[in-house]
Amino acid sequence: MSCRYDSSFEGIAVHADRAAVNVNLWLTDDDANLDPTSGGLVVYGTRAPADDQTTGKSNDGAVGLGQVASMDGHFNVTVPYRANRMVLFDSSLYHRTDNLRFKKGKYTDRRINLTFLFGTPP
Repeated sequence: MSCRYDSSFEGIAVHADRAAVNVNLWLTDDDANLDPTSGGLVVYGTRAPADDQTTGKSNDGAVGLGQVASMDGHFNVTVPYRANRMVLFDSSLYHRTDNLRFKKGKYTDRRINLTFLFGTPP
């Protein structure tokens, strides 16, 4: 799956994907990101039950951030956006796109994200 976001967007809401491994790869040049501390990915230390994992193609079935925060063992890791950065993690972990602010105007300045999903969940 690939996504090309508008210049200012909240991204994909909290969800888990129906796969064993999730790989995200970011392609847009760093100079297009107006806030280098954001624009990446937030991964939560909470696994979704097997019946709550989405296909990752939309926000259908996505849970609220408050629901994740109230789960046992909650913590999160925010990975800032960097061009050509790859993030690899367990697809059953709840995750979301970090808020982003990229340059307006050129289509090539939009945040480009490639998501690869591998395997079936345990």
